[in-house]
Amino acid sequence: MNLNFTKEACVDNIHDAINVEKNGADQIELCSRLDLDGLTPSKKLILQTIRAVSVPIKVMIRSRPGDFTYNQDDINTMLDSIRFCLKNGINDIAFGALNSKRKIDEKNINQIISRYKELNITFHKAIDLVDNQIDEIKKLLKFNQIKAILTSGGQKNAIEGQENIKKLFECFKNKIDIIAAGKITNKNITKIHNTLGLKIYHGKKIVNN
Repeated sequence: MNLNFTKEACVDNIHDAINVEKNGADQIELCSRLDLDGLTPSKKLILQTIRAVSVPIKVMIRSRPGDFTYNQDDINTMLDSIRFCLKNGINDIAFGALNSKRKIDEKNINQIISRYKELNITFHKAIDLVDNQIDEIKKLLKFNQIKAILTSGGQKNAIEGQENIKKLFECFKNKIDIIAAGKITNKNITKIHNTLGLKIYHGKKIVNN
């Protein structure tokens, strides 16, 4: 088993951003309010993090807590956040949108990617709320800017969702990156990797911080 994989640390403050880099994180997903499963970080925090770390930064774009079904005001708020990221040299974002039927919201996704073709998007764990992950991920393949899917395999965490994550990887491994997430730590990541063999793993405690 190839143990060469990327560790993406999820943080919501500058102190943790600095520490995870020191402790071996390969890249950072920057959020606010991890207690609410992550919202868009403040502009101040984005700028602080850009100045403080040298590893790649991915910014969570999620304007409010709750569901992932967005109205136009929500989308406009998130477009403003994306513009700020791009202006400051960040092309990588985590974003996801579902419609009221818990399917991929292609209309709202297209609003974003049609404006900003330079984006690299990870479709976040909203994908764990859909009824059929394979069918919904197939819809995302048409969007060239969507490079990865962040998932717990539709379960509470990556450990419980390992079999589903493995199926997704086998189905899409040559088309889009599957990033495992949910209770992955520096203590269990090697064991999880031995089962899944993915390129990227994501977690709040993925390095010893």
